Amino acid sequence: MVGHLRFVMIRIFAFMLFFSFLPIHTQASEAKNHPLYQMDVTYHPNQDLVTGHMVLTLPVTSTDSLKEIYFHLYPNVFQKWKYGDESKPTKPGNIQVSDVRANGTSVKESVKDTIMKVPLPKPVSKGQTVKVEMDFRLELPRGGTRLNTFKHTAFLAQWYPMLAVKDQEGWHTDPYTTTGDPFYSQMSDFEITFRLPHGYHVISTAKDSNTKYRSPVVLKQKNVRDFAAVITKDYQVVRGKQGNVEVNLWYLKGMEEVVKELHDAAVSGMKFYSEKFGPYPYEEIDVVLGETGYGIAGMEYPGLVTSIPLIPTDNGEKPAVNVVVHELAHQWWYGVVGNDQVKEPWLDEGLTTFSEFFYMQKMMKEDERELLKRAAKRTDEIHQAVGISSAESLYHYPESIYGMMVYIRPAAMMYDLIEQVGEEKVVEILRTYYQQYRFHTATTQDFIRTANEVTKKDLTPFFEKWLYFKGKSVT
Repeated sequence: MVGHLRFVMIRIFAFMLFFSFLPIHTQASEAKNHPLYQMDVTYHPNQDLVTGHMVLTLPVTSTDSLKEIYFHLYPNVFQKWKYGDESKPTKPGNIQVSDVRANGTSVKESVKDTIMKVPLPKPVSKGQTVKVEMDFRLELPRGGTRLNTFKHTAFLAQWYPMLAVKDQEGWHTDPYTTTGDPFYSQMSDFEITFRLPHGYHVISTAKDSNTKYRSPVVLKQKNVRDFAAVITKDYQVVRGKQGNVEVNLWYLKGMEEVVKELHDAAVSGMKFYSEKFGPYPYEEIDVVLGETGYGIAGMEYPGLVTSIPLIPTDNGEKPAVNVVVHELAHQWWYGVVGNDQVKEPWLDEGLTTFSEFFYMQKMMKEDERELLKRAAKRTDEIHQAVGISSAESLYHYPESIYGMMVYIRPAAMMYDLIEQVGEEKVVEILRTYYQQYRFHTATTQDFIRTANEVTKKDLTPFFEKWLYFKGKSVT
């Protein structure tokens, strides 16, 4: 995932630097094998606290028996912050889990930093189901990255015990890092009851268009990789539609001057991406304007994105249209077509950055292809100096070059691909990739294979040159 405020800084940094086959599946066919999260949570704003009970129902699909289950407890990074001072929360936070039961039997969980292991009372075989129940107590940080409280608003991101992915490589218990988005997750179904104080409402991954106070609020959403929520009594909304999809822009007092332009961009962006890549499969998308904490805006979650309201330019500030459409493109690249964001972060960030540039070129008449060509030259120099490529684990990247290698160079690659095979063919590649891997997890090799099949050419050397720096330099 990254789309964030950091992305804006990447763009500014870039200017400164340069000038100084899978079948198509439906949601219904996949849902039977999805984990199901059922939660009942209560928000206590005066204590910056969320308490809850969670039941996870997990169908076992692996051939080997399941002996334990791993969860990510990401809020624990805010207990003893080990990263940069600029992103250090002003008040710590954490998540505590208690009364864990597996298939009705009490078990003792073990927690180390952000990873929790839940042993099962007996192995569970393929075709069977595990039901894990637990209580949790989430103490919200202030000034946290993604997870945060600001005045009368709580931003809930990676906020509940999140099931780790288990695949042919085993359990993915990747450690937290502030570089990139270490939040690899799988398609799941959610049923969440929110119990709210008077005056609050929820903006979330699910369809939740009612802003009038009511409690409890029951929200359901199938076939998403994560569930984010904003609990607030400060945000106002402007609504619209793109086809059958509700497009909502949420804003705070003082942001009124950018609301119409950013809402229009959100509607336009959803239309553009749906026409180019394939239909958005959910009923609603929420855009929440932030600037309420480091790393809050902009970010992408299923059905909900955040953005800053304004972006600095050489001619002063202007509405952050590019940030809004960048985050919305993540609904296609990350939200519907997933990837291991730890192992191959370029795959969603690079395609999303290209999608953003493509929209800005076609709809806003802002053509930055020359910028991207300069970026390609600069990344060649970086690779020669430090040996890093654009298709590596996010743990290999220094923060200073992550954006250049993972966002910018792959976007330049896609524009070069347009020069090689034509714009219509590149759009067809992305549309086919979206159709074939929607609701699944794709890899770099899946993307290359799709491009080869669509163009009927062996483009492997092209992608190896751009992504792995093999062969002749791109410049």
